Amino acid sequence: MKTIKLIMVIFGLTQVFISCKKYIAVAPPKNLAELSRIFETDQAAISAASGVYAQMVAASLTFCNGGITVYAGLSSDELQNVSSSATVDAFKNNTLLADNPTILSTFWNNPYKNIFHINAVMEGLVNSKSLSRPVVKQLMAEMRYARAIHYFYMTNLFGDVPYIEHTDYEANRVMPRTDRKRIIEKIIDELLNSRNDWPYADKPEISKNRPGLNAINALLARAYLYQGNWNEAYHYASLVIESNKYQLELPSSVFLSNSRETIFSLMKPNANTAEGASFIPSSATVRPNYVLSSFLINSFEPNDKRRSEWTKNNSVAWQNYVYPYKYRTRSGTTVTEHYVVQRLAELYLIRAEASAELDNLQMAIKDIDKIRGRAGLALISETKPAISKRELIQQIYRERQIEFFCEWGTRWLDLKRTGMADEILGIEKHPNWQSYAKLYPIPLSEIRKNVFLTQNEGYFN
Repeated sequence: MKTIKLIMVIFGLTQVFISCKKYIAVAPPKNLAELSRIFETDQAAISAASGVYAQMVAASLTFCNGGITVYAGLSSDELQNVSSSATVDAFKNNTLLADNPTILSTFWNNPYKNIFHINAVMEGLVNSKSLSRPVVKQLMAEMRYARAIHYFYMTNLFGDVPYIEHTDYEANRVMPRTDRKRIIEKIIDELLNSRNDWPYADKPEISKNRPGLNAINALLARAYLYQGNWNEAYHYASLVIESNKYQLELPSSVFLSNSRETIFSLMKPNANTAEGASFIPSSATVRPNYVLSSFLINSFEPNDKRRSEWTKNNSVAWQNYVYPYKYRTRSGTTVTEHYVVQRLAELYLIRAEASAELDNLQMAIKDIDKIRGRAGLALISETKPAISKRELIQQIYRERQIEFFCEWGTRWLDLKRTGMADEILGIEKHPNWQSYAKLYPIPLSEIRKNVFLTQNEGYFN
């Protein structure tokens, strides 16, 4: 029975393979006989793992393809929708209900579908008797990373969520919620295991479209940062920075497919990014779907290159609309941009924050100045060399706000983890803001199907 379920899952993945043959370089299986042998060769196993990444970006504004950026951006203080929509307004106004369809489809069903496929590939790798050990270790490390990054965002959006590690339908459908702290520990354990199992001492990265050793280290640095483990956050951020595999790009080049700043990115073989399609209007005379908030626009320092390079204006009916322009291609089959999941700038700011918390202010200043210098701003080392620890940490938070605006919901997550959400959103979202809105509601339909699921505080079933 378990084998049949696994074959069904792999068959589902092959539907994704059909649209991405050029990327995976392995044709999809044609029949059930082939499906049963999908993990008999290294190339077939690589194809199955590649299908996971294709699945993650198969549709626009899903969990791993712009959905977190848009909806968490609306929930925070950086993004607004131009046209009213009851479903979208609920994110902007922080008035979500448990039956919001986007909560169910984008933030619950879609990631759990991805996780189920990840688990299926992992089970196929473990049960195969014919794959080479380096390939098994590589792909297991990749799948652990993929599962970890899904749970990182899910637990930061919902708090406690069911932590599913297998493809057993009967067990999964009655899974209770796992404590958030335990989930972070599991994420760290997964990533540490991936580090230990990485098989290629001389090859930390297969390609920027597959998570390698540096992507694993980068996600470890982030997980430790959110855990408040400053020493480990510093250590793993340093491993990535000091690997000398990446370098900060000019703002105009950060999100290009050949960017040297990218640590890991997702791609579609014949399309650019969902965010470019969602944020960029069809012409200069059309209102964009989403615009930057005045709060964010006013947070840019004068002459910040990120303001000129990463935003754009449309003037329609004598009204100015400022929209995100990190990705600059709206449509077209010539692929110039991949969807960046992790990049070097984050590691500098993780290490800066960890350094400041560890009272190593000079190192923190050095790292934050890397980001400010790239943006064309005055350096802290020159303007405020004797800056206090408290002021420096606040400066790092502001730098993260500008550097990662409209990027994977970073601002929404930062407001919560730093304890600033109630203070800032209480003003910016007045009178709608309620503290419980820091977590999204568990979908109502899922609670009704699973008696072991409970609702987050403040929401009603």
